[in-house]
Amino acid sequence: MSNTLKTASQRVTATVAAGLLTLPAVAQGFPTEEIPALDAIPEIHAMLPADIQESGTISLVTDANYPPCQWFAEDGTMVGFEVDIWDALAQVMGVELDIESIDFAGLIPGVQGGRYDMAMECISDRVEREEVVTFVNHTLSYGNAFYYLADNEAITAGDPTSLCGLGTAGQSGTDFLARLSSYSDWCTEQGLEPLTIGEFPQQSAVLLALFSGRIDFALSDSSAVEEVRANNPVDIATISNPLEEVFYLGIVTAQENEELQQALLAALNAIYDAGTYDAIYEKWNLQHAALDEFGINMTTTNPLP
Repeated sequence: MSNTLKTASQRVTATVAAGLLTLPAVAQGFPTEEIPALDAIPEIHAMLPADIQESGTISLVTDANYPPCQWFAEDGTMVGFEVDIWDALAQVMGVELDIESIDFAGLIPGVQGGRYDMAMECISDRVEREEVVTFVNHTLSYGNAFYYLADNEAITAGDPTSLCGLGTAGQSGTDFLARLSSYSDWCTEQGLEPLTIGEFPQQSAVLLALFSGRIDFALSDSSAVEEVRANNPVDIATISNPLEEVFYLGIVTAQENEELQQALLAALNAIYDAGTYDAIYEKWNLQHAALDEFGINMTTTNPLP
């Protein structure tokens, strides 16, 4: 199902996951403060590839099912902290965004293959991903947690070992599958049973499996878990991930598209200097994830301690 949605600074072609429509009020609450618009900066526009300068449009792909990154509100509007970021970047670059929402597994291949100019969906900058695409880094990860239905008697509150031997699932192509696999290995190292790990093409299907009792728990970013808890008529409990690590998130671009990478880097610095970057992170209460210096492929060029 496709809908064409328009805001002041973007044209969105949204492929809405049908499974999301079966879930009760998933992630509809969001901050409503308006971020002031910025003027285009001709010098940054001139840094863009010639075809983008000529068309005035950048094609951007996302998977709009991940609050607080991006998701669809009840009226079909795409909202989220990365939505505010890409709006601000488009404004200073002097372009419109043609945005499509697809399954996460298609994001990196879509950019790598040239179908889209860039991808944003809180995508973690991993060394193995840098081998096929280039990241323009704008954010740190902001924590993750295991979440489950509080009435699940197989899970002991606050005890991560009680998850061992249970069933879980993640969305295809996401880091959550790899993290669940690492956690399963950790369970084995503790002398406990490994996890049974399933895989679904959409995050909405993971949620539906949890709500219907097909899996015992799932793993997601802490802010996304809070949205699920706040907007569903079920009691959600959480357990911190003892294997949690901090990493960079970034805008995915094709490796050869150096002009776009440099334009995005300049645009990030421009919205930072204007105070817009900090305002976005304050709006979404993500100040702990904000960077004060941006870069390219920072997992390798500026490794975290």
